[in-house]
Amino acid sequence: MRVTIVGGTHGNEYTGVWCIKSLDRRLSSSESTSTNNNNNNNPKKLYPHLEISTLLGNPQAHQENKRFVDEDLNRQFSYKALVEEFSSSLESKRAREINQLLGPKNFDEKNCNSDATKTTSDVVIIDLHTTTTNMGVTLIVGEGDPLMTRCAAYIVQKLRSSDDNRVSVLMHTHKDQKSRPNVASIVPHGLSIEVGPVPQGVIRHDVVEKTQQALEAALEFLERTQQQQQQQQQTHPDELEKELRQSFPNGQVPCYRSAPAKRAGEMSSKIPWPCDSQNLNFPAWMVHKSVQDADFQEIEKGDPLFVDLDGKVIPYDGSHGSPVLLMFINEGGYYYSSSGTGISVAVRDKYSLETG
Repeated sequence: MRVTIVGGTHGNEYTGVWCIKSLDRRLSSSESTSTNNNNNNNPKKLYPHLEISTLLGNPQAHQENKRFVDEDLNRQFSYKALVEEFSSSLESKRAREINQLLGPKNFDEKNCNSDATKTTSDVVIIDLHTTTTNMGVTLIVGEGDPLMTRCAAYIVQKLRSSDDNRVSVLMHTHKDQKSRPNVASIVPHGLSIEVGPVPQGVIRHDVVEKTQQALEAALEFLERTQQQQQQQQQTHPDELEKELRQSFPNGQVPCYRSAPAKRAGEMSSKIPWPCDSQNLNFPAWMVHKSVQDADFQEIEKGDPLFVDLDGKVIPYDGSHGSPVLLMFINEGGYYYSSSGTGISVAVRDKYSLETG
């Protein structure tokens, strides 16, 4: 199984870049005969059934410490963006390069046995992100992909053993892989790991550690699944299945979903704020202090939500129902109109361990 770890899809999210650089050093040292090389830190010894590589998603944006140069790279992998209406932007060009490197993405619904599908069926992309919001560790997976939804469940059980880890699973807004516009959707098996809070362009030790813990748990799960497939011995009990069933005895894994989009062009439902007339990336309202850092918590119609320049409190108008769950509250990346401005709306749900 080929596993590619992507960092820097958003150039100012430094944690992912740090993690792939650290992983690159480990992979390089595992090929040397250094006396400092030990099996506990050697990816090739820990995960012998995985072919692990890394990729810096948006090198130019990373050099400039920007989320993107022209437009959001993590919105460039839909059929429309890759095939129908690709532009001359730096990110559009980079998306087509990445698609050829890691894919290509198969958009042909009728031809599931195409060369593209065969090429990517045993490939996993893990995309590392950070958020300025107080969401802890969030694992974003696609519906109907049992390999990666079970992987997310495995990460949850591993990380929740630590007292300071808040771990949530978020189902991707698009139900099928082909319609998703994110980097990890190039192949059938994708996972995004999003950790926060951390400012953009900043490296925090604790956030790096949590990201690495989630990544190592994902690699451990994929290694164990490959071992089981190669053994093909029904006489041996499925220890991985036993572990997952102990954590989720009813076979259902709690998760969140983004509420359906209400505005044209949105990937998911958001409560928008108005923008400054002189700078569309500058909000005309700020998030109210009672809502700040309250990700995955409910608010009701009439509760304080925003504050304007005059200090007037703007309450929640109930437009997305009441009560409503909020997430990605005051996300720095969502100040950009091309990424979609506003606060995301979530709904609680569950998914099946068996079917994803």
